[in-house]
Amino acid sequence: MSVSTPLRGEHVERDRPHAHPSVPLDAERASSPAPMAPSRSTYAMEEQVVIHPPPPLAKRLALLAAVLLLAGLGVALMMRLSGAFATEAERAAARDVAAAAASEAPHVAAVLPVSAEMAPMVVISGVLEPVQAADLGFEVSGRVARVEVELGEHVEAGDILVTLDRASVGAMAAQSDSAIAVAEANVDMIRDRVELLRGLVASGASPARELTSAEQQLAVAMAQLEQARAGRRSASVSAVNHTLRAPFDGVVTRVPSGVGAVVGPGIVLVRVEDLSSLRLASTVSQSELAALRTGAIAVLEERDGVPAVSGTIAHLVRSLDATTRRAPAEALFPNTDGILVANALVRARVNVGVPIPALRIPATSRRPDGTILLVNADSRVEARMVEAMADMDGSWLVTSGLSETERVIRRAAEAREGTVVVPDLAEAGAPSTEPSAAP
Repeated sequence: MSVSTPLRGEHVERDRPHAHPSVPLDAERASSPAPMAPSRSTYAMEEQVVIHPPPPLAKRLALLAAVLLLAGLGVALMMRLSGAFATEAERAAARDVAAAAASEAPHVAAVLPVSAEMAPMVVISGVLEPVQAADLGFEVSGRVARVEVELGEHVEAGDILVTLDRASVGAMAAQSDSAIAVAEANVDMIRDRVELLRGLVASGASPARELTSAEQQLAVAMAQLEQARAGRRSASVSAVNHTLRAPFDGVVTRVPSGVGAVVGPGIVLVRVEDLSSLRLASTVSQSELAALRTGAIAVLEERDGVPAVSGTIAHLVRSLDATTRRAPAEALFPNTDGILVANALVRARVNVGVPIPALRIPATSRRPDGTILLVNADSRVEARMVEAMADMDGSWLVTSGLSETERVIRRAAEAREGTVVVPDLAEAGAPSTEPSAAP
């Protein structure tokens, strides 16, 4: 019998002799006689060899791929950590730079207030309307035949503006003339008959009832004549209604686009405005109403091409509206040279008292809430409420809450309250004319 020799790397398990299951191995060895050394052939017969094959190639490849994947993840993680550390270092450097810059106080432009005077005044605003204006149209329907004026033309009262086609008016006039002629001929004929019958009745040649009948016919004929004449007058009025005339001296601000259009009664075709004087209609509060007087001088603000023209307060209604608690007020401004523009939004100022001392600051120094920003003795930005009013040039006149030696920040929007700044004082000259930030 041949003997199988185990290969290198193979696991060999040798079976021991079978023993009784209830007898321990040590007891069995102790009770049994010492075994004799078996011969080589006997030992080979009793051995049972178990051989485990090597792992397949797929498992080894999967293990290799797993190792490579773990190695790649480790490399990627190390790279991300390195990038995060570099970014954090850059941010730390930027914070250090910002902290170093923040430690230096910023520079801001500041000015010293300039002494001035302010006269107590009332400001009224509204639309500069024409002193009188009219939208014109025909009372009858018809077709536009002629447009006699141009846009912007100055007209006088009674000038013809637009005319309608008069063909129908001519036909009505001719018909009325014919009716009048027929009625007059009938009256003459019946009147002659009445005169004849009166002689016959007086001589007894004709009965009186024929004269009475003739006189009645004459009365009817005369009524028909008056009716025909009324028709003629109606035709004349219709002819007048076919012509549109200017009701007053003024400027034409609207005209039809052309002829041939059919229009109806009441349709506006032409607008005429009297621009010799313009009216500013507005409202004022109760305190302003108490300060204003009829005849007081009102001056328009010079802005957006509107010149500084002087006018007068023409009307004051000393009754407050129940809802708004304001009273109507009107000011008239002469416009003989035509420099004012009608229907423009304007503001006018009315001086109502004696001038008082004030301090002038730039328009951009005042914030919308009525406060200004100052640089105090500790070089910190401080907010302060002041009483001020806008001047004609756009600057602000402060009457209380500010002294001449205090440093006012020129542009309030560029500073923040409570911060430490370095004020750069400008020359105490004319104030800035930049638009005001206040309403």
